Amino acid sequence: MRSEAMSPDQILEGTRTYKVTVVVPAYNSAATLPRALKSLQAQTSSDFCVLVIDDGSNEEMLELMPDDPRFFGHRLHRNQGYAAVTNHALDMSASTWVLFLDSDDSLDPECIEVLVARGEAENSDFVVLPHKTFEPTGSVSVHGIVATTSPVPAGRALRHFIDGRVHPNQHHLFRPNHVRAKPNTYSDLGFIVNLLATMSTVSFEPRPMYNYFLLSDSVTAQLSERIWDLATVLDDFEGALRTMYIGREAVEAIHRMRWTQLNYMLSKAAGDTSSPRLKSDVYFWCRNEIRFSHVVDALRTRQAARGFSMALARVAPRTHSYAYRLRGSLKERWL
Repeated sequence: MRSEAMSPDQILEGTRTYKVTVVVPAYNSAATLPRALKSLQAQTSSDFCVLVIDDGSNEEMLELMPDDPRFFGHRLHRNQGYAAVTNHALDMSASTWVLFLDSDDSLDPECIEVLVARGEAENSDFVVLPHKTFEPTGSVSVHGIVATTSPVPAGRALRHFIDGRVHPNQHHLFRPNHVRAKPNTYSDLGFIVNLLATMSTVSFEPRPMYNYFLLSDSVTAQLSERIWDLATVLDDFEGALRTMYIGREAVEAIHRMRWTQLNYMLSKAAGDTSSPRLKSDVYFWCRNEIRFSHVVDALRTRQAARGFSMALARVAPRTHSYAYRLRGSLKERWL
């Protein structure tokens, strides 16, 4: 095991000799970080390095790194959040490609090799893959991509993200550039939209090789005051959407992101049982924001469940919450 922290200049120099930098943000994740790092040691590719960034943990993170010259460690003196870690990592990486792996997730052994091969064969800037999601209940699902050609122009790929066909997060392979994350709990979403707005070509890899473990105490698995960051995240990339699309297409993209945002907030509120006041506040805010056009657009794009969810939340929030929990219960029984 190694524990030494490296300076930004040392890391920048070290990453130059590798085609890919895998960034692993770590914050008090000693219980899960070894799994993530072992999955990287098991990769069939060797042309990559790993940058573990300890985001001001109370636990010792860098001591968990293996004794492998490809593993670089950097420590932040205080917790700064995912957006700040993203920006520090991008400033320190000189590799052609970057991939973010959360400290509680893992990659299948062939993941890096397959993604790089596809990206380079198709001369892409961004390579998307489906994710396997492991729920706290033990159920596993694949959030994938509806059949599409590969590669595609970045504008078309961004529509897949907007339409909910692709996870809007940083756990895809991309060529880094000047785009940086903005401070927001849900910075993944804004970062990816802004990044795609600067790119030309995107590839799609059909195999789900990223393993996403949804923990019961994670930001995305519980309702907290940070949910209000989601209410403002659209402001972080509305300009990018207006740059990427023109006229009515831009209006439609922003409109669709809006009701996707509302649906996500409703789903977090509906599943919560421990914060009744916050839950009520989120429902109240969403009900005031939901428009009839949101429901119509969801139905028109064959996302009837989302359309029905918004309509029900608008007229009967208690029924909406009950229906959501019932649906989750039935889903667990079937899996």
